[in-house]
Amino acid sequence: MKLIIAALALISTQAMALTLTTEDYPPFNFAKDGGKTITGSSTDVMNEVLKRTGIKATIALLPWERAYKEALDDKNTCVYSTTRTEAREKLFKWVGPLVTDSWALYAKADSTITINSLDDAKKYTIGGYQGDAKTVFLKEKGFKVDETMKDEQNVKKLDAGRVGLWVAGNITGPWVAKNTGVKVKQVFTIKDVQMYAACNLAISDADIDKMNDAVKAIKADGTFDKFLKAYQ
Repeated sequence: MKLIIAALALISTQAMALTLTTEDYPPFNFAKDGGKTITGSSTDVMNEVLKRTGIKATIALLPWERAYKEALDDKNTCVYSTTRTEAREKLFKWVGPLVTDSWALYAKADSTITINSLDDAKKYTIGGYQGDAKTVFLKEKGFKVDETMKDEQNVKKLDAGRVGLWVAGNITGPWVAKNTGVKVKQVFTIKDVQMYAACNLAISDADIDKMNDAVKAIKADGTFDKFLKAYQ
C-alpha cells in the first residue's frame, strides 16, 4: 500500500503544471491588448520550450518583486527574464539563456553629460527600476538611485530633469523610450549580462534538463533568432 501511495504521489508531482511568472520588460516580456496577452521574444521562447517538452504551464505577468518572490518561494514556479547574478546563482535552477543584454546608462538626447567611467556617474541621481538587478548593483556600489515601479516612469523623470541618468538594458532602454515618446542617448555601458528563466529549486532536474535541451534546439534550428527579429 505504501508503495502504491508513493507511486501515486510521484505521478501527481510529475503531472503538476508549472507557473511562469514574468514582468513588463519589453521587448522580452510584456502585455498587449489591454493586458489580455503576454508576449515578447522571451515569452515566445518559453512557449516554444513548453511545446517541445510537453510541459504544461500558465504564465502570469506581475510586478517584478512579486514575480521574483513567487519563483523563490513557490515550488513549480519559474520567473523570466531574470538576470543571472552571483547572488542569485544558488537560489534557483536556471533555464536559458533567453537574452543577451547589456546594462547601460542613458541621458536625455540633448544632454551634455559625459561618462567615461562608472564612477563618473556618482555625481548624478539615477532612475532605476525597483528590485531590478541593475538597481541593486548600483545601490550596493553607493550610487544614488531613485526607484520606480515601472521603467516608463524613469524615462519621464529623465525627460523632466528629475534624474540625470537612467539605468536600463541596451535593448529595453531604447524600446521603452521610443514608446514613451522621449529621446535618449546611451552614455555608458556598465556590463554585459545574460537573462534566464529562474526556477524554484523544487522543480526536478529532469524537467530543467528537458527545458535547457529545448532552448539549445530552438537556437540550433533558427527559431530563436526568428523570435528575436520579430520584435526589432
